[in-house]
Amino acid sequence: MSSSHLVVVATAKAQAGQEDQLKSRLEGVAKASWDEPGVVTYAVHDLVDKPGEFMMVEVYASREAFDAHLETDHVKRLIADLGDLVEGELVVHQGTATSFSEGPKGAL
Repeated sequence: MSSSHLVVVATAKAQAGQEDQLKSRLEGVAKASWDEPGVVTYAVHDLVDKPGEFMMVEVYASREAFDAHLETDHVKRLIADLGDLVEGELVVHQGTATSFSEGPKGAL
């Protein structure tokens, strides 16, 4: 991974009873995102210590690739439905690699 890559880590807690629906929707967005040219990695994880909460780890080739991702239909549909699926807010962090993270064990 280079310092030009944008890493996005997001977490979302499903509303009670919506765990399977949220997980399914996140899977659909991940699979659709894999076809986007600027998506390097897009993975969805169950948080082992927080049942019903999910973590998305996404790597984009550039900020422009991330911006293009936000304009896709699959992302817009998910964002529109978050109020019915997610308890509280989707928490999103963005970062770029520091110089020492460009080594073989520092890269995602």
